[in-house]
Amino acid sequence: MANYQDFLDAFKPALQDLAKQTLDAYSKQATADGQAFVDTQKANLDKWTKELVDGELSKADFTDLVKGIQDLAELVALKQAGLAAARLDGFRTSLMNLVIDTAFKVFL
Repeated sequence: MANYQDFLDAFKPALQDLAKQTLDAYSKQATADGQAFVDTQKANLDKWTKELVDGELSKADFTDLVKGIQDLAELVALKQAGLAAARLDGFRTSLMNLVIDTAFKVFL
C-alpha cells in the first residue's frame, strides 16, 4: 500500500514540471514555494491521504479539504521575485490541483 513518502516522491518531479510549464523564468522560486506548502501542510495531507485510502474521505471531500487550505500557500519566494498577484493566484490554483491529482494517482 502507498504511503505519504510515495506521494512526496511522485509530487516533487511533478511540481518541477508544473513550475517550468507555468512560470518558466520563476521555476526555482515556484518549486521552492510548492515544496514549502507541502512541508507545512504535511500533518493535514498525511492524515487526509490516509483517510482517502481508508474510504473515510471521498474524492470530493479530499478535494474540498485541499482547496480549503489553498490560501495557506504563501508563495513567499514568488512574491519576493515580484510576480503579479494574478499569476500567483493561477500558480496557487495549479498547485492545489497538482496535490489533488498526485494524491489520487498514488493512493487510488
